[in-house]
Amino acid sequence: MRKKFFLLGLALSVFASNVVVMGGPILEQFQSEVEQIVDKVSPSVVTIYATQIVKAPLNTQMFPGLPPFMMPGIPTPEIPEKEKDLGSGIILNYIQSKNAFIILTNNHVVGNSKDVMVKLSKTIERKAKVLGRDPKTDLAVLEVSAEGIDNPSSKVATLGDSSNVRIGQLVIAIGNPYGFSSTVTMGVVSALNRRLGLSQYEDYIQTDAAINPGNSGGPLINIEGKVIGINTAMVKGGQGLGFAIPINLAKWVYHQIMDHGKVIRGWLGVSIQQITPQMASSLGVNYGAIVAQVFPGSPAQKYGLKVGDIIVSMDGKPLESVDELQFKTMESPPGTVLTLGVIRNHKLITVKVKTAKMPSNTINMGAVSEAKDLGLMVRPLNPQEQRHYEVKGGLLVEDVLIGSPAYEAGIRAGDIILSINLHRIYTKAQMNEILERLVADHKNTATFLIDRNGQNIFVTVNLK
Repeated sequence: MRKKFFLLGLALSVFASNVVVMGGPILEQFQSEVEQIVDKVSPSVVTIYATQIVKAPLNTQMFPGLPPFMMPGIPTPEIPEKEKDLGSGIILNYIQSKNAFIILTNNHVVGNSKDVMVKLSKTIERKAKVLGRDPKTDLAVLEVSAEGIDNPSSKVATLGDSSNVRIGQLVIAIGNPYGFSSTVTMGVVSALNRRLGLSQYEDYIQTDAAINPGNSGGPLINIEGKVIGINTAMVKGGQGLGFAIPINLAKWVYHQIMDHGKVIRGWLGVSIQQITPQMASSLGVNYGAIVAQVFPGSPAQKYGLKVGDIIVSMDGKPLESVDELQFKTMESPPGTVLTLGVIRNHKLITVKVKTAKMPSNTINMGAVSEAKDLGLMVRPLNPQEQRHYEVKGGLLVEDVLIGSPAYEAGIRAGDIILSINLHRIYTKAQMNEILERLVADHKNTATFLIDRNGQNIFVTVNLK
């Protein structure tokens, strides 16, 4: 009963403008509970200063406050300058044998900094050691001495389970925006599974709790005082648009770095994209991840995955999104055998693939971007062009009419059409024949596979 009254009071305090008139026990209890949560978590939050060496024009050093200038014919020299980035971090562990704290923060806070300083209290600030960084998730792990800290184990934060987070849940963000330490803001979970294009692996929790510069790396906590996310990003000029990395993903990265000194991911070696409603209409499948590209020498190629395969399940569980496939593959240690349910040529088959260690140069080997409608002028590739582009057959897009469906979709000259509805294309006549047949069958869309700068992308064209 007590918890019900607390939740009611907390919700009213956030959303109802007239909650003050209630006064009494409910409001007092709400205030007391929030204070206890903040008191519990604040000691776990630290301030991080990362010093980087940047190049600055010499004239701005000689004449500070004046606009940049240079003498005609004389290049402006550059000199090194130190620049400090400010962020936050959360204490995840205390190692007694080392008398040291382990701290989690954002990779973009640390970057390639020469010196990383951690402020543990008002009077204690010391240099930290970077144990590992993971740009693909924008996370980093630090170690710093706990010497001089009373009862250091009490500073370790309690971690929650981000898989239990729901839209509408009340949350609190703690950090050091603009250098104001232990700043507390409150709001709700606005959305889940957000992608911003900031890193390769994204599954952000969106919140309207204020997140400002300097909050990066600090905790997003629930009403139990447990960390459910790492505050990471905000939309400039967008009030109430803050984003946090789910703590379950952060915990996985943390353990990888602590165990291996780096993050080791499982890898299939495919580019994939979500089945869109337009693709579903032309392919006859309304869910799953379609394989747009299979990389040479990859496990996917070795074990028989093909371009156009639609992966609909993994280890017997249906796939709801491309992100789910990516994260499950990533978290599978190299050598793990994954059983994939695949639709190929309208038939469901099983493909077993043993994951390999993800190469370091796979930044663009994830889910690929999508286009919508397509309209274009094409010609066949000659043998020399086929060797140059390393493709067999295909039609080169020579021009795209301004205002046409292709132009509006972002298709540009230089793209190569490889297939239509998984049928390989070699000539314009073949393409026209396939399109005419689709129209005759009352199909509204067709799915094209194109090569763009060496990366395969599926796009959907409106035939009506």
